[in-house]
Amino acid sequence: MKQKFLVLHLTDAAAPDWDDAIDQPAMDAWLALRESPAGWEPNGQPVSGRDTAREIAVRGGETIVNDAPLAELKEWFMGAEWIEADDMDHALAMLAKHPSARIGSLVVIPARDFDAADANPND
Repeated sequence: MKQKFLVLHLTDAAAPDWDDAIDQPAMDAWLALRESPAGWEPNGQPVSGRDTAREIAVRGGETIVNDAPLAELKEWFMGAEWIEADDMDHALAMLAKHPSARIGSLVVIPARDFDAADANPND
């Protein structure tokens, strides 16, 4: 059974820019993998810039909305998606071929299995 992973695509000012000759074939291969029988349902999307993002919290019944801390981040989210892989090693091997790994970085977070006997929603 495949495991789900949340993948956050981040910018990196020190990384190289998109290069059509390198990155477009890598993106085409990624899309082909995603759409293959071993793939998963497309579900990701690029996001707008940090100037449009907001943080929300409710404290003591009061709703608090502000821009921080996103404006202070050195990196920015290019987008996010859920992928499916056999395990973390498989997810990392697949994502190492994604253009975002070259022009930015990727954060890979396993989805929690709430059906597992040891799953604690407070962890």
